[in-house]
Amino acid sequence: MTFHSKMNLMPIKIKFDENEYIADTVIWDRDSYFVNVNNYWSRLVATIAQRVAENTTTNWGNFNQIRTQVIKLLGINPENGEIELSSPINLLPVNVLPSLLTSSLVNFIKEKKYDDLNNILRIQINKSLEESKDFIKDSLNIENLKSLKTIKAKHILITNDSKENNETFLKAANLETFFIETHTNINKEQMETCSKKGVLFLTNNSFLHNSYLSRGIKNILPINNLTKISTEEMMREDTVTINIDGASKGNPGPSSIGILFQSNNETIKEVSEYIGEHTNNFAEYTALIRALELCVEFNFYNIEVKSDSELVVKQINKIYKVKDPDIKDLYDKAITLIKRLSTFKIVHIPREENSKADKLANQGLSTVNH
Repeated sequence: MTFHSKMNLMPIKIKFDENEYIADTVIWDRDSYFVNVNNYWSRLVATIAQRVAENTTTNWGNFNQIRTQVIKLLGINPENGEIELSSPINLLPVNVLPSLLTSSLVNFIKEKKYDDLNNILRIQINKSLEESKDFIKDSLNIENLKSLKTIKAKHILITNDSKENNETFLKAANLETFFIETHTNINKEQMETCSKKGVLFLTNNSFLHNSYLSRGIKNILPINNLTKISTEEMMREDTVTINIDGASKGNPGPSSIGILFQSNNETIKEVSEYIGEHTNNFAEYTALIRALELCVEFNFYNIEVKSDSELVVKQINKIYKVKDPDIKDLYDKAITLIKRLSTFKIVHIPREENSKADKLANQGLSTVNH
C-alpha cells in the first residue's frame, strides 16, 4: 500500500485566544504537555551529572564542580532544579549530548583526553537514559492527555528523548495506537515539517515559539492550557475519484485488488493487496469495500467510484438484483459504508480506461508465489 504526502485527514479549525487556525496535521510537543518537564528532565540531568562526575575524576574536590558544571551546561538551575526553556536537554536530541558535553568539559576535566571523555559520557548518558524510564512513568501528565481526544486530525508526536524512553511513555499513557507518527531524537528548533501548509505545531515552550517566528514560520502555536482549545471539523468540498479493480487467477483462484485515489487529477493514494482465493466478482466487491473503508478512515466524503465491473456498478445502482448469497453480504457491507458518505456515485467504464487500477490489482497477485 502506498501513501502519498498529499493525502490528509479532514481539516479542522482550531480556536484559541480569539484566533483561528486551519490544520489537518497536528504536531504535539510531548515534553510540553504530556510529561512534567521539571520532574522528568531535571531528574535525568541529575542522574547524568552524578554518573559523569563519578566516572571522570578521582579528585573528590572536583566532584561537585564537575557535577554542577554538567547540570548548568544542560540548562538546569542547580539551586532549585528548574529547567530553562532554552535548555539543550529540552531542545536538542539526547543522542547529541555526549558531543555537546565533551566539547564543553574537555578543558575543565584535564584528566581525560577528548576521545576518552566522549566515550565515557556516551556510556554514562546511555545508562542514565535506561534508568530514566521510571522517571517517565512517574511524570505523566494525564490531564493533558485527555485534550487529544477533542482534536480529530492527523496526530504526530515529537520529542528529543530517546526512542526507547518514548515507547515507555506511549505504553504508560496508553497512546500506542493514537499517533499516526512519532519522532524521537528531534532537534525541536529545526522541525522543517512545521513550515508546511496544513501543519500546526503545538508547544508550551515560548523560546521555541520565538525561535520559529524569527525565521518567519508562523504555524507554531504556544498554548499553556490545552483546555482552552476548541475545535471544529471542516468538510472537504473536493471530490475524490476512485478507480477500483479486482483480479482472480482461475476464477476462483488467487485474487487481489487495486485501488487508485485521485483528487484534482493528482494521485493521493494507491492500494495493491492480495486477498486470498476468491472469484472475480468477490474481488471486485472487495475492492469497492476496501475503497469505501479508506474513505471513511481518511474522511473523504464526496466520492466518485469508477469500475469496469458491470455487475458491481449495476447492483450498487440497483439496476441488477443481488441473488448470490456470498455477494449479498458484500453488497450489504458496501451499502452500509456508502451511507456514511456525503455524496457517492459509481459509474461503469471500459477496461482500457481502468488500466492503472488493473495494474495495481495484478501487482497484488505478483507478490504471491503459487
